[in-house]
Amino acid sequence: LFSFLVFLRYQIYYGYPLQTYLEYPIIIAQDVILLLFILRFSGNMKRALFYAVIFWGGWYTLALRKWIIDLAMNLCTLISAASKLAQLRCLWQTKDSGQVSALTWSMSAYTCAIDSFGFMLTRFFFSLLVLIRFITMLILNIWVTATILHYRKTKKTD
Repeated sequence: LFSFLVFLRYQIYYGYPLQTYLEYPIIIAQDVILLLFILRFSGNMKRALFYAVIFWGGWYTLALRKWIIDLAMNLCTLISAASKLAQLRCLWQTKDSGQVSALTWSMSAYTCAIDSFGFMLTRFFFSLLVLIRFITMLILNIWVTATILHYRKTKKTD
């Protein structure tokens, strides 16, 4: 959720056209609703106010200075890459893809590829940070998908 918020704020801050980031408000709304359901059914609804204050405070803090939004964007890329590397490490250690979906990861790679292509078509709004993020996530998503397919168990038929 934090990465989506930073990426959305980054694109708004730099004045990117709406069509380049329109999916992020929808994804954020889905995540917020999911978080509210989790808080509601775990009996921690009092924490919702805390998260709302963090959300709004972070939203406005990101746009205070250019270096803050740029640093946050770099950190989000680093955090996203680290989470994918952690997934890869787990797959390598267990040598089993288990319940991990190759379809989900391949759809994520496809989304990164389309976003990269669409971003390069709008060169007049070029940002190296955004392009590096898209390409890094594309490579890592393909790598995770390939690892899942490599360790997928095949069913034996007698």
